Amino acid sequence: MSSRLFPSILFCTLLFAGCAPVTQNQMAAKGVTPLAAKQIFDLVSGNSLHMEAIDFNSQMYFQPDGTISGRAESMTADDTDKGGWDINGNNQLCLKFKVWYYGEMRCYSVFPDSGKNNYALFINNGALAYNAQSLSGDPAHLYKAPESTKKDTFIRESLTTGKASPTPVAAAVPHQATEPANKTGYLRESLAAGQTATAPQEAEPSAAVDQKNEETPSVSDAEVEHTVKSTAKNCPGCNLEKSDLRQADLVGANLKGANLHKADLSRANLRRANLEGANLTGATLLSANLPGANLKGANLTDADFTGANLTKADFTGAKTSNMILTNAHLDGVKGLK
Repeated sequence: MSSRLFPSILFCTLLFAGCAPVTQNQMAAKGVTPLAAKQIFDLVSGNSLHMEAIDFNSQMYFQPDGTISGRAESMTADDTDKGGWDINGNNQLCLKFKVWYYGEMRCYSVFPDSGKNNYALFINNGALAYNAQSLSGDPAHLYKAPESTKKDTFIRESLTTGKASPTPVAAAVPHQATEPANKTGYLRESLAAGQTATAPQEAEPSAAVDQKNEETPSVSDAEVEHTVKSTAKNCPGCNLEKSDLRQADLVGANLKGANLHKADLSRANLRRANLEGANLTGATLLSANLPGANLKGANLTDADFTGANLTKADFTGAKTSNMILTNAHLDGVKGLK
């Protein structure tokens, strides 16, 4: 496996009967509500999730101590990883691996999906990240024993104070500023309080989930680009404002009603794409390929189509104020005034 995981979007896994909704709004429209923190805890603590996306297939075991172990299938090299899990104050399941996700934390809202043990995980912009199937216990034997907690012994302070023994009784770390107590509102430990932990129990409490000042760390540029381009292949009504979709393969994409305000779609392939009612105000589509694209009722105000191929594109009812069409190919377009 490569040194990162891409939370790719819009995968209709064969494990489920039919395709899950691709946005959180579509789930809400069906009357489905996300799991609360306690429900997420009961679902994953001491159990496993089989997670699937378009280019990712992995089983993850959520140890009761807050550590997580995963194995990706049909991958090469780095196909296993471990890290930590928690639940934040927004009722999201948060994962932080050592290598996957670039070592950064990812948090997901969890919705029950079709079938008793099926779930859908959504990222903050409402797009589908994973289809998941819950599994009792650790059927893939992914449990990892905790790493040694033995600390190095440092003796500077005891020598400075004139103590006779050069080796202090309790090991100390090199002097450093004390970090403030965690204020980020993670809930796993409080949810686990007073409950009987599911075996194995010999693991020490894990600090694998980074609970420093920010709740959601910044996402690497490479991962953002990959995720957004995957999302845009089938994301009606999604918020993709200011997204980088340059050279994206979006042939036949369904972006009906999507918010693409100031998005960069330069050289993107949008042949026969459905952009009906989409907000493309201020969008950049330099040399984009849009033959047969459906732009009915779209807001194209200030959109730049310089050099774009718009052959047989349908502009019926679109708002085209200040739209730039310099050197664009307009053979057979419909509805363009």
